[in-house]
Amino acid sequence: MKLRVSTREQRTLALVGALGLMILWVYLALIIGPLMREARRSREQVRAARDQLKVLELSTMNETALREQHRQVQDTVASLRSLLPDEEELPRVIELLSELAGRSQVKIQTIFPQRPLEAAGAPKTPAAQASPAPVVYKEVLIQVDALAGYHQLGTFLSLVEAGEKPMQLASLQIAPEPRGSKRFHIKLVIQSYFATRDAVTIGGEKKL
Repeated sequence: MKLRVSTREQRTLALVGALGLMILWVYLALIIGPLMREARRSREQVRAARDQLKVLELSTMNETALREQHRQVQDTVASLRSLLPDEEELPRVIELLSELAGRSQVKIQTIFPQRPLEAAGAPKTPAAQASPAPVVYKEVLIQVDALAGYHQLGTFLSLVEAGEKPMQLASLQIAPEPRGSKRFHIKLVIQSYFATRDAVTIGGEKKL
């Protein structure tokens, strides 16, 4: 039996179908679409959060290592500074050298600290002016002009380098004394080390 559908019924069915398609489109466009976009955005946020977490973990590990290195540097600086005399003790160091010379039978004629290069007018390089390095200690050269024999000179140098103050021989010149004397004219430069008076900045902190 053949089912006949009137024109009015066909129009009604077409209208219902069109309305259904419209409802489906509205459902997909206004509900499913935003939900999918939100889900995609959530996945991207989760991935970005994971990446940030990894960066934070690496930063924390690096910060811990840097803090440990900073602490080791501070300990080393503090240990070094505790071994060095202060700058104000330069006269005492010169007096000590005179005492050691007397014990070694070295006759000192003159003894004085040499002028540092900066004080003598040596220009600073632009790099040194732009980023001065932290100063932990300073070197002072002490010139000694004396008369001594080889044995006395050796004894004096041994006492200097084995003494309580950190010093070492920087240069030595020997000239023979006329008239057959067993003593020689000696010009030597002693390199001494002193803790700086000013505060030293290391890693953003001041060490006095």
